[in-house]
Amino acid sequence: MTTWSELLPEILTTVAGKLDIYEDCINFICVCTSWKSSSIKTIKNSIQHLPSRLPMLMLAESNTYEDESHQHRRFFLLSNGGTMRKLPLPEAHRQRCISSHGWLLTTGEQEFYTKLVNPLSGTQIDLPELYMFEELYFDQDEWVYYGFSMRKVVFTSSNPSDPSFRVIIIWGKTIGFCRPGDASWARINGWKGGLFDITYHSLQKRLYIVTTMGIIYECDIIKDVSSPLTLSLVTTFPAKEFGCGSLPWAYLLEWGHNSLLMITRERQYFKKHDDGYERYGPYKTNMFQCFMFGLDDEKWSTLTSLGDKAVFIGFNSSFSVIGDGEGVKPNCIYFTDDLYEPYRGLPDGGGGDVGIYHMSNGTIETIFGSQQSVFRDCPPLWLQTNTLPVISSCLKGAKDV
Repeated sequence: MTTWSELLPEILTTVAGKLDIYEDCINFICVCTSWKSSSIKTIKNSIQHLPSRLPMLMLAESNTYEDESHQHRRFFLLSNGGTMRKLPLPEAHRQRCISSHGWLLTTGEQEFYTKLVNPLSGTQIDLPELYMFEELYFDQDEWVYYGFSMRKVVFTSSNPSDPSFRVIIIWGKTIGFCRPGDASWARINGWKGGLFDITYHSLQKRLYIVTTMGIIYECDIIKDVSSPLTLSLVTTFPAKEFGCGSLPWAYLLEWGHNSLLMITRERQYFKKHDDGYERYGPYKTNMFQCFMFGLDDEKWSTLTSLGDKAVFIGFNSSFSVIGDGEGVKPNCIYFTDDLYEPYRGLPDGGGGDVGIYHMSNGTIETIFGSQQSVFRDCPPLWLQTNTLPVISSCLKGAKDV
């Protein structure tokens, strides 16, 4: 009787060539020696470009001797027991990055350019330069401030080839959007207060924005062709009704067919002599609160549980996935450090405020040692890589990794 280890190499090679998830490839070659020897070449030629089944965390750029060439970036995988994955990503070296749907939006000093980078395939899509933004009209030496202005990006689709695909960014006090191939960014106007977050509701086909005043606005960014686009007021969060003061920080994301989820984040700020300062830096997250707004009944309610979902927030477009209880824990908020300003004067950088917040009991679990998230240029951020398409042409010409 034939055992699994005695399967013909031709069969194993064929099966390995059909694997389209990174973790499946790793598990396949770990079954036994014969499976590994028969399929390793096929898998090596494709694995670099395959998406992970679960979100992965792109760590800050390393300053170690091993990575002095800065051609690679390390990624922390929530699957497979929290392993590390290393990908070639020279495009992110010394660049500010934010993410949406697994893509990176990068910007650099040269000509105020912006582009989208697929970290798996290396595909790049040029976007318009950023001269439309008021924050760019300052002394060119203030490059650090220029980088700090880029805070959020969202897409209207996960596929840049989709005719409805739009890129929307928060840059300082400005909201702009474009399509690949556009000559310039278009503005969005019509809100009061500072900007916290933006999200695109894929079912309602609307862009939603939450401000520091707790006001939510919307617009139809696909069909509305007016220039500039003007937002419409949707609702104002009744903070007093829920025992809240001013919003400390807020995130916004799609929540079901007809709802929005707003998450508030409270931080504790340290003085330099406080015990927590050495570990976290100037502050650490204390707690999150969740509030749901019904787009049909226009009512707010407190959400004490995320159910089987987990939410990912930071310098990425806020998103949720179903928690499997192993790689991703349900009813949790996975967060990264998304404040720049307190770290600008620190010689060693910062970014230790990274963890998993358990909605059930309010505890915070660390993901890894805080030193692995220390950043000066590009902070750690979540990548929703399961939404990235596998680029077949890249698989054919891939080199061994």
